[in-house]
Amino acid sequence: MRYVRSWAGIGALLVFAGGVTAQPGTLPGIGASGTSMPLAPTSPPGAQPTASPAPSTGQPIRSLSALSDDTLPTKDLTPAGFGDLVPPPDKHGGHGEIPGSLTPMVPQHGGFYTTGEFLLMRPRNSDMDFVIRNSSGGLGTVGPIDSLNYQLGSGLRAEIGYLYDGGKWETAFAYTYLTAGADSTIFSTPNVSLLPTLTRPGLTDRALTASGTADLDYQLFDLLAGRRFVIQDNLAVRAIAGFRFSDIRQTLNAFYDGADANQAAVRTRSRFQGFGPLIGAEATLAGPKGFHLYTRATGGFLSGRSTNLVIETNDSGATTYVNSRYDVRKEVPFGSLAVGAGWQYRTISIRAGYEVTHWQGIFERPRFVDDVSQGKVITRPSNLSLEGLFIQASVVY
Repeated sequence: MRYVRSWAGIGALLVFAGGVTAQPGTLPGIGASGTSMPLAPTSPPGAQPTASPAPSTGQPIRSLSALSDDTLPTKDLTPAGFGDLVPPPDKHGGHGEIPGSLTPMVPQHGGFYTTGEFLLMRPRNSDMDFVIRNSSGGLGTVGPIDSLNYQLGSGLRAEIGYLYDGGKWETAFAYTYLTAGADSTIFSTPNVSLLPTLTRPGLTDRALTASGTADLDYQLFDLLAGRRFVIQDNLAVRAIAGFRFSDIRQTLNAFYDGADANQAAVRTRSRFQGFGPLIGAEATLAGPKGFHLYTRATGGFLSGRSTNLVIETNDSGATTYVNSRYDVRKEVPFGSLAVGAGWQYRTISIRAGYEVTHWQGIFERPRFVDDVSQGKVITRPSNLSLEGLFIQASVVY
């Protein structure tokens, strides 16, 4: 009603200003109190109009300043004025407002993602000896045991997965491959004789030269399910669980010549194929401008078959001393730990760091230990470790 009164007053004022200039107190035909009044009769043409005095009502005309007092106050249109209508942003419920530096780790949407890693790692095995450099001229054994050491090997790790439920849950498949080799050659000197460690005792006991080679072929297949969490504005965690299938092969060959050896050779082939569960977690601690610290840990327990073949020959392969194999079903625990740093923003992340992986008792090659009894053999479980650098790139589509 106040809007109606205000507009009515403004309209009356405009009519008054345009139609009446001689009598500011009233409008023609309208009294000061709003009642109708008779209009003055019109004069005939040529007659002098007579002026009639305006009736005095004693009520002044309301000014524009008085009319402005009746207007409504202006509504506050700032965001604070709608505080009861606009809810505050939720940073954690359903990943509503994930910081840009965490979205590669915990995306705000579902879809596919891929991760690729370049691996530069050095394998280590605890059962790689092949010769002893003996400096004793009698029956004693005095000297170091020479073992093969793997050189740096290269490989890759690739993962492809799908995110759903707003990017919180995932399923993925990962594949890891690495290959590495080792070789060494030892020569006897006038004061040093070579004692082979891989041959049967009593047959090829001394040599003038000894060389060894080794190769590792390392493959892992992982089927994973995961859940991603935002712990704080700068900390995100990815928990994973699943199953792993491994196919890890290693060859160890030794070649001897001179003295008791006539181009003698010992060839071993070891392979472990296992299947079992794994669990793990990743964490990202984000810093300024997308830079962050990164860590990853996985572990598990595989059950499978370890196959170990041994073949020993002499006379350039014409004489066979050993052709045997030892197969055993065993459980092999494993663990892996990686730490590093990187940069990430939007749907891309790049990381680099150091990783260590350990397999406990993965191979178990037989060793013949008696020069009289041909069937005296022992098995010596060996561990496999890998350590080195990784460079990772990840994209969420």
